Amino acid sequence: MKKFSYLIVLTALVASMTTACSDWGDHYDDSGVSTDMISIYNGDIVSYMKNTADVSQFSSLLQEAGIYDSVFSDKNYTFIVCDNNVFSTAASNINRKAFARYSVADMAVAPNALTEGLGILTRSGKNVWIYGEGSNARFDEYAISKVVKTTNGYIYYINGVMPIRSSVYEYLNSLGAEYSRFRELVAKYEENFFDREHSAPIGVNEAGMTVYDSVFVIRNSLMDRYTADGIDKWNMRSESYLTTMFIPTNEQIDNALKNALDSIPAWLNREATDADREKFEQWIVKACFADRELQDKDVQANAQDFQTAGGYKMIIDRQADETTYKEEEAAWWRPSVQTVNVASRVNLSNGAAYYCTNLKIPNHVIIYRIKSRFYELWNSMTSKEQEQYFRWSNLTAPMIVNDAQGEFFLSATLPTIYYHVLTAIPTSDAIADSLHCGVDFDGLTSMYDGRGNIIGVQECNLPAGEYYLRMGFVHSLAYTLSIKFNDSLIVKNMAMNAHGANYHFDRSGASDIPNTGIWKAAYPEGYDPADWIEINENASAYDTDGYTMGIVNLKQNGNFHITIDSPDIGYLYTEGSGRTKNDKNQLMMYHWCLRPTHNNY
Repeated sequence: MKKFSYLIVLTALVASMTTACSDWGDHYDDSGVSTDMISIYNGDIVSYMKNTADVSQFSSLLQEAGIYDSVFSDKNYTFIVCDNNVFSTAASNINRKAFARYSVADMAVAPNALTEGLGILTRSGKNVWIYGEGSNARFDEYAISKVVKTTNGYIYYINGVMPIRSSVYEYLNSLGAEYSRFRELVAKYEENFFDREHSAPIGVNEAGMTVYDSVFVIRNSLMDRYTADGIDKWNMRSESYLTTMFIPTNEQIDNALKNALDSIPAWLNREATDADREKFEQWIVKACFADRELQDKDVQANAQDFQTAGGYKMIIDRQADETTYKEEEAAWWRPSVQTVNVASRVNLSNGAAYYCTNLKIPNHVIIYRIKSRFYELWNSMTSKEQEQYFRWSNLTAPMIVNDAQGEFFLSATLPTIYYHVLTAIPTSDAIADSLHCGVDFDGLTSMYDGRGNIIGVQECNLPAGEYYLRMGFVHSLAYTLSIKFNDSLIVKNMAMNAHGANYHFDRSGASDIPNTGIWKAAYPEGYDPADWIEINENASAYDTDGYTMGIVNLKQNGNFHITIDSPDIGYLYTEGSGRTKNDKNQLMMYHWCLRPTHNNY
């Protein structure tokens, strides 16, 4: 099981202390706590505590809590204590039994092991964290004033009474009414889960089914993370994993959701749905938990973007009694947008929390992708619109050639994909004089009626930012193409003559990064080819984004235009086999697609 590094480090320390506890050189060197602070006691750790006057109050606390009953001279320990003067000032305000367990670790942690970010797991099940190192090492926020090395461990005197830190999960559930929306969103994905691995069989019932002494645990179906093999990797509840939590207010969540939902009609030319809201709520939960402890420098407004908690989710099919694991992309957090009050940092037993001052659903979450097939646009436009939106240069006789490849039927529950193409041929002047030929077209998407039928086109209206531009043509074309986005050259003289090329329709966009750019970027939203591969071995080619021409930058909100230019189609053009799918001398265009990069925030 993958835990933090401190577990491995401390396990090694325990082993070394067991074999050579009396050898000071194995556990201390000049890089650790100053030797002026360290004394050596020729006896075990309990003997020191019971016989040293300046920790008599702390010793009484440990005795009262039963700690000494389970401390043995042949085992190794670390005690974190404070002297009577310090302890007496706070003794009346603590839970004595809980505090005693929080002050003892069942391992010997040497001074030279006290490095920044080390977590020491105490008997309370909570971690005490080390900040700084060497002579500046602190337990929690308290400086070390003295170290005693005994025959079976170390006693660290500190200059304050450590608070028993809540865990991230405890702190989440203690948040007040102002943060109830956040608590509810997290809890929405929680369920009690029968843990068969840790439930002991105790018999068989009358139906012949095994009866268990059942153990139920909480799991979060959205946020718990595993390896591809199903090994625990991270969750927000366990003390064994580091977590940073960002805490938004009810108002911040509601504003973020409203702004995102209001953007859908403007950007995607449709009404927002319950599925959109669900996606945005899930993003908020995913974004607000990082699978590591972040520091102030990582979250301040000028810090770099980072991803939160990635890995695999557990998918339980109760009907099939089957558990699988699916990859879940981590959310991107942009500190300059998702601002936090750095001064509000709360140190917790397994990480930290920050209170948000602003929360926004990123553009790349609101817009999954925008994709248009040329034949759908062309067939649904009037002749006037065709002239307005498609501006041909030295090309003539635009027409649709149907069935340039056989249709792709995968399931009655999914749209059938057709491979009709928009074509055009060089003018007689272009042929005679070998002129450049091309087309400049505006960004358009199809309009649909309530039954899913295309009834027209609409101009795109997109937020400024960075996008992947992906396009599809037909393989084995005779000529070369250059492509511009808003007059910026993206591709120059790309040879189109390769057979089975990645730009063949939209069937080859599932290639490796950088062609897909981000995790599973090639597919329609919600589509996973792994779910369909047994039905159709070509499931990975279904309705992909297409071939990546490049990353483009829309400099201001609104529409765009794309220019396709061929320097040699006029020179190379011959009548060939006529205006059919076999005429590879004509311009043959299938689709374009824009997908926001994670930088489009």
